[in-house]
Amino acid sequence: MTRPVSVAAKAEHIVTPSRTEMATIGSISRSILAKTERAAAKFPETRGVLLGGSFAKGTWLPRHVDLDIFVKFDPGTSEERFERAGLEIGKIATRGYPMGKMFAQHPYTEASIEGVRVNIVPCFDVKKGDWKSAVDRSPFHVELVEKLPESQKTQVRLLKSFMNAVGVYGAEIQRRGFSGYVAEVLVMKLGGLVQVLQWFSGYTPQEGRPFSLPDPVDEGRDLGIAVSGESLGKMVLASREFLRRPGLAFFHRMSGKAHPSLGEDVYAVLFTHKRLSEDTLWGELRKTSKHVVRHLEVQGFRVARSMAASDNQTRSAILLIPEFTEMPPTEQRAGPTVDRRKDVEAFLESNARNSRLVWVDDDARVRLLVPRRCIKLAELLTDVARGREGHIGASKELEAGMKKSASVLTGKSLLRAASSKRWLQDGIREITSDVIGTR
Repeated sequence: MTRPVSVAAKAEHIVTPSRTEMATIGSISRSILAKTERAAAKFPETRGVLLGGSFAKGTWLPRHVDLDIFVKFDPGTSEERFERAGLEIGKIATRGYPMGKMFAQHPYTEASIEGVRVNIVPCFDVKKGDWKSAVDRSPFHVELVEKLPESQKTQVRLLKSFMNAVGVYGAEIQRRGFSGYVAEVLVMKLGGLVQVLQWFSGYTPQEGRPFSLPDPVDEGRDLGIAVSGESLGKMVLASREFLRRPGLAFFHRMSGKAHPSLGEDVYAVLFTHKRLSEDTLWGELRKTSKHVVRHLEVQGFRVARSMAASDNQTRSAILLIPEFTEMPPTEQRAGPTVDRRKDVEAFLESNARNSRLVWVDDDARVRLLVPRRCIKLAELLTDVARGREGHIGASKELEAGMKKSASVLTGKSLLRAASSKRWLQDGIREITSDVIGTR
């Protein structure tokens, strides 16, 4: 029987960058670092520039490298000046390359340089523990991880590759998975890939949270707070599956068993909206999806599974697999007990026009039968999306987009629409596939 340790050893060549790629990324990093240093020198508040990210730590994956450059500012710099100067330095350093302003706790600059994502991020030059922003810890993270022996850095790469293959790598709000730094800390704490997977395999919740992991640089900070229960669950099941049946596929691309026949059972609310940053968009999509599902369930339609899909620009969809798609023509409503005279009178009066039958049950509670307002799920979904159900607590931006452009599709109509939209195909495939580690 193949042992997990043996498979992990065979996978090392998969996760190790080639000399050519190392030389290419090294050249890009030196160039952009020098440009950032020259740009930062124009601003008297700056206190130096530091190369960060997985490349600086030595834990990057082939074709998945990120270059983070931290521009250190005097802690006495005002917040307004800190943000404005930080963005200006990023603009100067990345001039001539595709660029956009991004947001975390504060603005930073992201650019694409020869296919490599580069982030130029301002932070305060503080002593350990005197944090003024979340990014202030990052230079300390770099210092901590770059000291790891090469053998452990290889184990970090293996873990990152595993997490990426099973779809739980990345702390961005779209995925809510495990960040690169979380992977690094897990290897530091437990020793290597197999030990980390064994730990996840027998995982039990800690301190009332699905996943908790203290930051070695700041013990009061929980690195696990951004990890969703879904990502944690996938990681646990995938870890058990690998330990039971190890294979190199776990370092390439893994997915659960697809059930394409369920595609015709999916309902989708398709709509357009104004362009938002990806973090903002996915936060709003999750919020809107949750409120749409809640409204459907209040009306009696139970939803088995839901998720969002998007092209990350101006087109998105809320996808649902309902338990049923049509309700009976009438519904029962329970009122107060007969001793609550005023409440009973108000209940009967408010339903006087619609009630088809009124009775009292064995608990002396007034009940009545009324016609159901919406019988078909597609009709209710259309009313919700078009705003005819009133404000349901969804995102303001997306709700406005749905009111103007939403269409509800299911069955063959949805599959035809998806045939020309890769992002929608991917969403339908995901919502109709098993999670990894199930049989």
